[in-house]
Amino acid sequence: MNELTNPEQASNEFEKLLAESQLNSELKEGTIIKGTISELDDDAVTVDIGAKVEGRIAKREFIFSKDKKELEIGDVIDVYLEKIENHYGDCILSRSKAKNKEIWAEIEKSFNAGELVDGVITGKVKGGLSAEIGITAFLPGSQIDTRPLRDVSHLLDVPQKFKVLKMDAKRNNIVVSRRAVLEETHKELREERFSQLALGDVVEGRVKAITDYGAFVDLGGYDSLLHSSDITYRRIGHPSEILKIDQIVKVKIIKVDPEKNRVSCGLKQLEEDPWTKIEGKFNIGDKLQGTCTNVTDYGIFIEVDNGIEGLAHRDMLTWSSKKNSQPGNLYARSQSVECIVLEVDYVKKRLSLGVKQLTANPFEKYNELNPIGTIVDTEIKAIKDNIIFCSLEEDIDGAIFSQNISWDSHEDSKDQMQKFNVGDKIKAKIIENKNDKIALSIREVDGNPFDEIKDKSVGDTVTCTVSEVTDYGVKVMVGANGPKVVIKKNDLALRKPDARPERWARNDKLDAMISQIDVQNFKVSLSIKALEEATEKEAISKYGAKDSGASLGDILGKAISDKKTESEE
Repeated sequence: MNELTNPEQASNEFEKLLAESQLNSELKEGTIIKGTISELDDDAVTVDIGAKVEGRIAKREFIFSKDKKELEIGDVIDVYLEKIENHYGDCILSRSKAKNKEIWAEIEKSFNAGELVDGVITGKVKGGLSAEIGITAFLPGSQIDTRPLRDVSHLLDVPQKFKVLKMDAKRNNIVVSRRAVLEETHKELREERFSQLALGDVVEGRVKAITDYGAFVDLGGYDSLLHSSDITYRRIGHPSEILKIDQIVKVKIIKVDPEKNRVSCGLKQLEEDPWTKIEGKFNIGDKLQGTCTNVTDYGIFIEVDNGIEGLAHRDMLTWSSKKNSQPGNLYARSQSVECIVLEVDYVKKRLSLGVKQLTANPFEKYNELNPIGTIVDTEIKAIKDNIIFCSLEEDIDGAIFSQNISWDSHEDSKDQMQKFNVGDKIKAKIIENKNDKIALSIREVDGNPFDEIKDKSVGDTVTCTVSEVTDYGVKVMVGANGPKVVIKKNDLALRKPDARPERWARNDKLDAMISQIDVQNFKVSLSIKALEEATEKEAISKYGAKDSGASLGDILGKAISDKKTESEE
């Protein structure tokens, strides 16, 4: 009888297939399931998951740092079910994928809790390093150390801790940081060391870094700033003149800032201040020999004793005011300099020095031979910032300011400057010679027009000659050679219809009243309107009021007639 026709066998076969079908329906592809090791080969591990067929997993998938136990038949392990049965009839399992998911879950737990993970750096990759923390993670270059490292070979394969910065399950990407761990460790050490440092303590440290403005000294886990001004009492060009990297130094704590968690230290504070040794040593007028220690735009510093230096301001270096008198063109560091004491303050520790005072002042002799009022022939050397600079003698210059070019105050200073060029030969009058500065004037060469009205005051009437008629008023010259003044349109007449500039022509004569005058500062204002107001007021007062029956025209006519008679008499 055929086996398939045997009812009992067919029933058993059906039940077996049904059991397998039910078991297979419980196994889901893409999940982690339990399996039992049923066989061990040299290169593979056979795992029984209770399915139709067993699965074989390569032994290399069991090389995990957390799989430390030797594999044995009968061990129950987690595996990842990729396929219950492929087209070859094989069951596809993976130990590495199962372990990856297990480790990923552990790392994610540490990430969420802010805990550190253990691992090793395995090698270099683009943009940083590769780290093994159970699964492969990326360590960016910026997160390797607290400072850039050229050589990382000493970090490879060394067990250490990392902080997980980012996890991306979709891309199976983990980013870790070694720097964050170091910073946290350093922070704890810094805080502990900071609490041990007190103002005035003398401690030993190691020069860790040198900058243009000072040095950073490691005080045993805490970096303190040693500013260049606190290295030595002497002036130095750069801290590297005194200090070297890794040099062991004793320093004094000179500042503690609990709010910013900062400490500053000093080296020179362990020495005696040289100013305490020279009380009364220098006096004004003393001639000294020193060494130039620094050159700046505003002058040079000269060391005249050990640790004692003074400033010779740029104005105190030479009597010349020319461009080559810049400090950098005259002196260099380490140059020997003879100088004279101009001022000394032992309390503020200041010493003012001069160099030019050692030679005769050329301005004294020049001013003696050329007092104020002298008219000189000169040449324009430069025009800058609305100032004309003229050469008077060697190393002696004079300055003409824009307001001293023309008496015409209504002409723009830029337009006045454009009339002159470098190299022009001009005449100028000396109007001021204070110290080593000489002021010149072009407009005063032919006299001062304000001399014509120096005895006048507000309210006086002056006769003027019209020189120009404009839309905004009438320009006139006071007297025969007096100043030129513009009488503004609203000051041309008492009554608005008469305040028309075209009423006058060039060379016409007119009378006007002085409404403002400042002879010393060369300012004067005129008004015809004010004169007419005064004349009308006087006429009404003398010849009758408007309500007396006489017209204003009659009153003014009578006043003008009397004025004419007085003039003829």
